[in-house]
Amino acid sequence: MVVIEMLRIDRRVIKMVALGAALVAVVGAVPAAAEDFEDTVEAAERAYDEGRLEDALEYYAAAVAIDDTLPELFYNRGNVYYDLSRYQEAIEDYSAALELDGDIGQAYFNRGNARFMLEDYAEAVEDYDEAIAREGEDRETLYNRATARFRLQEYRDAIEDYRIVLEIDPDHINAHYNLGLAHVRLAEQLEHAEND
Repeated sequence: MVVIEMLRIDRRVIKMVALGAALVAVVGAVPAAAEDFEDTVEAAERAYDEGRLEDALEYYAAAVAIDDTLPELFYNRGNVYYDLSRYQEAIEDYSAALELDGDIGQAYFNRGNARFMLEDYAEAVEDYDEAIAREGEDRETLYNRATARFRLQEYRDAIEDYRIVLEIDPDHINAHYNLGLAHVRLAEQLEHAEND
């Protein structure tokens, strides 16, 4: 059995500079609407931080209804959906955030995790690749990509990723275990290919 350490998404809501700039622009144009928008976003963040996920969802939906051009609103709401195990909706929101700003590496990582949870391992690998291209190699992304590759029976690629994880963190127990298991499965795969 494969030990999978699906890392939870960082609970901190990423606030991008674009949100602050958008708020300033709105405040200058329509003060009452800007205050409502800012209050709604703050209420969403507060609800999320306090673990009131259904409330956070409502507030983010209201914020998106006011301004659907800010990728961080979709990204943050995607995090709420993820935490509620509503992975398809999380994927849709991460995708919406990426349509507005394709350089949010964390959105690719999070969407990859949601796809992994839905057992869409090939798409998860693609998202992890994009996250690495934008953010660089890190332990969590490499580990999750390795585990998705393992599930796809791409044992050589999984082995390579697990090895890099262990270069970064030599004490990563699950990477050690899964690396050994990937070697066993690769040997079985090669033996089966020889017998065919």
